[in-house]
Amino acid sequence: MFLCQHAGRGDCFGITNSPRSLKGINKDKFDQIKIEQLSTYLSEYFSPEIHWDIGVVTFKRKHYGYIAIEEAEDKPVICKKNSGDILKDGDIYYRYRGKSKRIEFPELKRIQIEIREKERKLWMEHIEKISRIGPKNVALLDLYSGKIESSNIANSFVIDEELLADLKNKISFIQEGCFNEKEGAPTLKLVGSLARVDTTVVPNLDPNKDYPFLVKHLADELQIRPYDAQVLVWKLRLKNSKRYSIEVNVGATNIFKYSKYALAAIREELAEYDDEKAYLENASKEYQSRNKG
Repeated sequence: MFLCQHAGRGDCFGITNSPRSLKGINKDKFDQIKIEQLSTYLSEYFSPEIHWDIGVVTFKRKHYGYIAIEEAEDKPVICKKNSGDILKDGDIYYRYRGKSKRIEFPELKRIQIEIREKERKLWMEHIEKISRIGPKNVALLDLYSGKIESSNIANSFVIDEELLADLKNKISFIQEGCFNEKEGAPTLKLVGSLARVDTTVVPNLDPNKDYPFLVKHLADELQIRPYDAQVLVWKLRLKNSKRYSIEVNVGATNIFKYSKYALAAIREELAEYDDEKAYLENASKEYQSRNKG
């Protein structure tokens, strides 16, 4: 009982079924389970994301393993891909007593009722807060797109999706307040700590307008060879940030287009070296040997 309670919703390993007895497991073999592969498998076949945990407990000198599944916050969890005769695209699986199988109507109906009740409570909470703060003093933050809109903000702005996800986990928002020393406009107070990251806050931009350059265009602007431009894109890691580049689909292939910030970054890098030719030669050698060893 202790082991199953520890595992929550999931499976215990090291306990026989008929009859129930504590047998234990080979801890070394259980530790060899590849967590990354299991996480990838679950993400590939189910949506929304399944949160789970794995571990080993010791009881009376024997080891017992568990894989615990957290209750989904957003229900239902749906299979999104076929896998042989076991998993079917569009199916919803439900944990019944002793086994998991495709959900039946009563349980699906109950989930639907719970979803509607949860949404009703959220709407009531939002309406109460808006009434208390006042419609003119409220800004709306879209947690999916990162866009903030308000009748009092002349131009809406956007928080990058990666930064937004990090903020949701690390800070909380107090929705109203003001400084006591002076009478002023309502403010937002951030509770928690923010670590410095390399994420740049940018909106969703137009690939043609805001990313006008291909590598050959960068080379033309900088008056260098297209090959050297490609080397510098790699060296400065310009493909790793939406501030500098975006990947777009063209026919059957994907290509990268670059922003004015990418052009400026390369230009600043070249300006730091008196002997541009020697610098480009050394960068080329690094680029050619990047996969060696």
